[in-house]
Amino acid sequence: MKRLIAILCSLALISFSVPVFAQPLTIYSEEWAPISFTSDHQPTGLAVEIVQEIQKRINTQEPIQIVPWARGWTIMTKQPNTVLFAMTKTVDREKLFTLVGPIAAGTVNFYTLQNSQITISSLEDAKHAKAIGVYRESVEEQTLKEHGFENIATTSTPLFSAKQLLKQRIDIWCNTNLTTTSILREAGAPPDAVKSIFTLSDNLLYIAFSKGTSEEVIEQWQTTLDAMKQDGTFASIYQKWLPNENPPMWTERLGGNFQ
Repeated sequence: MKRLIAILCSLALISFSVPVFAQPLTIYSEEWAPISFTSDHQPTGLAVEIVQEIQKRINTQEPIQIVPWARGWTIMTKQPNTVLFAMTKTVDREKLFTLVGPIAAGTVNFYTLQNSQITISSLEDAKHAKAIGVYRESVEEQTLKEHGFENIATTSTPLFSAKQLLKQRIDIWCNTNLTTTSILREAGAPPDAVKSIFTLSDNLLYIAFSKGTSEEVIEQWQTTLDAMKQDGTFASIYQKWLPNENPPMWTERLGGNFQ
């Protein structure tokens, strides 16, 4: 009987000592080619391949779900053990999530139609435009709101914003240079249909982990990403999707101070 009790106690201790990092992650990204998008009903793109390589190296297989950014954002703010990528680094986002990366680097720009006469030399100039297209809960929308913009035309996807510009329903489209060409192609327009007239900010993209996600998991992803950058795998994936861009070759962890 004593031996049986000892065994049961040992099993109880084992059950309570299962590490938090054993909990599966829920992983989200968005339709934002070439960073992440759906092809033949499967997720693909630069950031997707990076995340999949991390998963392969740490032997996990949680599916990557492509959802509207606003939906992924809402879940991230409410649910632990959730991943959302690729997320632009901002001070406010570092207060909400833990960011590991960067996994891409670019700029956020104001775009107009190629024949537009609009000129922008400051953010104040842009406040006089008829309407600036951004998509919901994006860093572009959040940044413009922080600067007091009221002339924002919000859509559910960046593709809709691009189409609004092409149809002259808005004056300016605010988007990152990394995805502009792909979005225009999806909208049926050539890359030179628009022009960049002002750079709003640098754009460093990260893998974001929600509050409550295991420290061990985050550290494992960071270490694995760093190893990919060291052995050349990261640069190879980057050049496949963005052949004319230089990959960010440092790795850092930001945010996560939720006290």
